[in-house]
Amino acid sequence: MARGKVVIATGIPGVGKTTVCKEAEAQARAEGVKLSVLNYGDVMVEIMEKRGLLVHRDKLRKMDMATQKVLQAEAAAKLAKAVKAAEGHVIIDTHMVVRTPFGYLPGLPKHVLEALKPDLLVLIEADPEEIAARRVKDLEAGERLRDERRIEELREELMFSRMVASACSVLTGAPVAIIKNPAGGQREAGRKLLELIKG
Repeated sequence: MARGKVVIATGIPGVGKTTVCKEAEAQARAEGVKLSVLNYGDVMVEIMEKRGLLVHRDKLRKMDMATQKVLQAEAAAKLAKAVKAAEGHVIIDTHMVVRTPFGYLPGLPKHVLEALKPDLLVLIEADPEEIAARRVKDLEAGERLRDERRIEELREELMFSRMVASACSVLTGAPVAIIKNPAGGQREAGRKLLELIKG
């Protein structure tokens, strides 16, 4: 089978990125379209576990910068192999930027982009107020260790993601698309993502 598209789907924590990716995958399966989703954070956690270190995925961004960079590169190499072996299209679920105690770390530095060779970059977004509400809900449910942020900080994070996406597009030649994921809109957002992949 011919190589499918490699799509990097990104979004800040709490935007519903993983839910939208899973929705696109489910709809693709229903239509007989070969599509798989690979989660960057899951691969980073697996690498840590193989070293005998149990780290919650939401604590990765709080590790020291040198460790994060090494882990990021190792995960990119592992994902690149998985993409090569995959049948059909692949979505890589990750972050355009990672907010660390030291500042913003690019989720897709040049060496990662060169390893993954994306055909399309997608930003999944929601209103800052909606993201804040989702983060609170995640914290209350005990599902994720989300950082609570003020609305203005969330706006900054969304803006920073767009700026970095633009730089990634320049480096790769891959276009950037933005998909909105409002409350209750994950099915439609998943449909839009799938249509971009098929188009």
